[in-house]
Amino acid sequence: MRIESAEKKRYDVIIFESFTYRGKTRNKPHRVGTALPSVKGGLVMFIPPGIAITGRVLIVPEKTPLDEIDLIEAYESAADEHGV
Repeated sequence: MRIESAEKKRYDVIIFESFTYRGKTRNKPHRVGTALPSVKGGLVMFIPPGIAITGRVLIVPEKTPLDEIDLIEAYESAADEHGV
């Protein structure tokens, strides 16, 4: 089955692993899949077999110029803004 998308833009699906280092809570981003725009609106996410995700997911344009620190700041600011 082939899915046609409205645009050719692709997105990275990213989750964050929280851990404690030297008494501080930190987050590490992990790319877990890809998302594409749907013809009827919204995004279709493709998560490879064997990958299970829970919690918050960040979707950013593929090959984004954001580095790891920018991704973590975007993740934390969205969580703070929406109280989750």
